[in-house]
Amino acid sequence: MLLAKMSRNIVCISTHYWDDFWFRKQHFMWRFANLGNKVLYVEPSFSLVRRPYSHKRAHAGNRFFRPTVEEVHERLFLLKPPKGLPYWSHPVISTLNYKWFGKIVGQKSRELGFKDPILWVYRPEYYNALSLMKCDKIVFDLTDDLAAYKLKKDGQYSYIRGCIEGLMKRSDLVLTTAKTLYEEYSTIYGTDKVCYLPNGFDVGLFSKNNSEVPQDMRNIPRPIIGFVGVLFDFLDYDLIGYIAQRNPDKSVALIGPAEPPVAKDLARLKKYKNIHLLGAKPREAIPSYIHSFDICINPFKIDEVSRSANPLKIYEYLACGKPVVSMDMESLKSDKLISDEIDFAADYFAFDELVKRNITRGLSREERIRKMQAVRNYSWDKLFHKLLIMVREHGFCI
Repeated sequence: MLLAKMSRNIVCISTHYWDDFWFRKQHFMWRFANLGNKVLYVEPSFSLVRRPYSHKRAHAGNRFFRPTVEEVHERLFLLKPPKGLPYWSHPVISTLNYKWFGKIVGQKSRELGFKDPILWVYRPEYYNALSLMKCDKIVFDLTDDLAAYKLKKDGQYSYIRGCIEGLMKRSDLVLTTAKTLYEEYSTIYGTDKVCYLPNGFDVGLFSKNNSEVPQDMRNIPRPIIGFVGVLFDFLDYDLIGYIAQRNPDKSVALIGPAEPPVAKDLARLKKYKNIHLLGAKPREAIPSYIHSFDICINPFKIDEVSRSANPLKIYEYLACGKPVVSMDMESLKSDKLISDEIDFAADYFAFDELVKRNITRGLSREERIRKMQAVRNYSWDKLFHKLLIMVREHGFCI
C-alpha cells in the first residue's frame, strides 16, 4: 500500500548534476518518478567567467543566458539553469543569481504542467527565490552544516546561515542527515517538523562480492590502506601523510577526483612513494576498489564541517564488509547502529595504531558479515520507504 503509484509533481533543487556520482538527491527523485510522480530535477550551475572543476565538466552543460530542459526518463526532467553572474559567492550577487534561477524554475515547471508541486530543496540560497516558485509544500533536505563551509568571520557565513534559517521557517518538513543537525534544529523548530534520515548506499552495487582487482591496483604492494571519495578541502592531508610515513611497508590508495584547492596538499603527498593517487573512477567500479583494500579510512579534519557530516563512503565500506578507521566524527559516533563497527581515533597517533591493529589482526568471516548486516537498514530502498512514511505523516498527499 505504501508503494502504491502516485501522481504528484516534485521540483527538486539539487546541488549535484544528475549524471554525477549518485547521492540521496538522485536516488530519492529516481524512486519518486518510478512511483508515478512527475519530477523536475534542477541541476546546479557555475559562473560565466570560471570553468567548473575538471571532474564536473562532463556533466556541466549549462549555457550562456539560456536554460535547457531534457527528459531523461518517463516523468523525470532535468533543468540546467544558465551560467550565473560572476563573483556569486558575494551575497548580493548570489541573491541576484538565485532569484534569476528561481524565476526560470517557476516558468519551466509551469510549461511542463507542474501544478501545485512539492518543492524539494537542497540548496538553501534558493530561499530568496521562493516567491518565484509557486508550490504546495516545501521540503528542506539539509545534508551538511552548509554554513560551516564558510568562515564565520566572512559575510558568506551569515548569508548562508540566514538562508538556512529562512528555509527552516518556511518548510513543511526538514530532513537532516546527521543527528547533530537533528538535535540542533529540532530544538528550535520542533520534532514535528524536523526529522532524521541518514545517508545510505546502493545495495545492488555494493553488496556484490566483487573480488576482481582493478588493473591499476594489481601492482600496488599490499597491505593497502584505502580511501574513496572526492579529494576536497575538508580531508586531513597531513594525517594521510603521517599514515604513509609511519607505515612505509604499506600502501595508501586514494580513489577519487581532486578539487583544485587541494593541489598543494596532493603535491606534498607525492613525495611519499607508498601513496598512490589513482583519480576518479566510474561509479560502478568503486566496489571493486573497496574490495581491493585491506582497510578503509575516513580522514576528515575535526571541525564544524565534520561534526555534522554523514559520509556515504562509510556505508559503502561497511557494505563491502571492510574494517573502517575514522577520525572522531560526532555525527557517526551518535548513530549506534553503525558506530560499533567503526574504529574512531581522537588523534593521529591513535589513528595510526588502529590502522596497524586492524591490518595485523584482520577480520573473520563472521566479523565481515556483522559489518554488512549493520548497514542493511541503510539501503536507499529502505531509507526511501522511511521517507514515504515521514512525508505522509506530515500531511503530504504523496
